[in-house]
Amino acid sequence: MHGLMALDRLTPPALAERADIALPDATRLAAAFELGRRLHITRAKKPKRLRTARDVAQFFHPRLGPLVHEELWIAALDARDGIRGVRMISRGGLLRQTVTIADVLRAALEMAAVKFALAHNHPSGTPDPSEDDIELTSGVERAGHDIGIEMTHHVVVTPGHHWAAIMGLVRKPLF
Repeated sequence: MHGLMALDRLTPPALAERADIALPDATRLAAAFELGRRLHITRAKKPKRLRTARDVAQFFHPRLGPLVHEELWIAALDARDGIRGVRMISRGGLLRQTVTIADVLRAALEMAAVKFALAHNHPSGTPDPSEDDIELTSGVERAGHDIGIEMTHHVVVTPGHHWAAIMGLVRKPLF
């Protein structure tokens, strides 16, 4: 199973080389992997509410875990942590993505969120948040508070079933 999981993350040219098959066959195989991933997302048990960081990680893992590039997603929540909507905010490269605080809050406002949760992936397999992750979380949390929209959680998911919550790592000003 581990070998198959590694293959589904490859591009068609890389898959053709690794599996020693023709590029058209590798393209069809990559498409089949993508269809399987999408089916897994639709069949994954979806919670009605995102109350805990674990709920957020479990909700987003099927969508973000297998990716070979970073993506940042938002779940707009109602007052009872029910899911109002879900949207991708940013897609980046292997190691980073470019996103602003305004991008996050704009998405929350467009979906009429009372609260919201963020999730992004680390294709490297380590869920440890980067300094940029912590800085973005801190800025979004403060700005959301200023306009009256609470950020409840920000989690990082990985290709394995590992995840980390960033909210507890947010650095508060010393003064």
